[in-house]
Amino acid sequence: MMKTPFKAALHYAATCAALLASSACIAATTFTEADRQQVQDIFARQAQAATEHDLDAFNAVFAAPNDLGDPVVFVARPYQFWGKPALIDHFRETFKGVWKFEPDLTKLRVIPLTPDVVQLYAPTQITLGHSTADARTAPYLVYEVAVRTAAGWRISSIVPIAAQ
Repeated sequence: MMKTPFKAALHYAATCAALLASSACIAATTFTEADRQQVQDIFARQAQAATEHDLDAFNAVFAAPNDLGDPVVFVARPYQFWGKPALIDHFRETFKGVWKFEPDLTKLRVIPLTPDVVQLYAPTQITLGHSTADARTAPYLVYEVAVRTAAGWRISSIVPIAAQ
């Protein structure tokens, strides 16, 4: 069966996340409430760093490349960024304009797939534009994958889905 580009990207992201988690040498036996809180915290840090255009803090929430490759992906309808350097370069440019990432953290869903890989779903308002004059806000359902790494939980993939 032929996969659509979107399904192929999700499959790639999940595969990379699983590989990263398995190579981190931190395999946990269970996903705990402390893990859930840490995942929620890393997602909140991502949102804050993005809205504040803090590229260093934004970079820190993503998984690092390892011996199996770079598991970080950002896939949206108009573009795809494969690997952490490409993602950070994209946001380096994006942050020069207006960019706000405002998830409704009260509706954040954290769904463990394994003790070391989780899915996140968050209704989110994203505002973007070159200037405040042309900036627009739109609702999205943001789907992300977080993985347990030697540095703690980190984001591995982002897929924003337009909610209109």
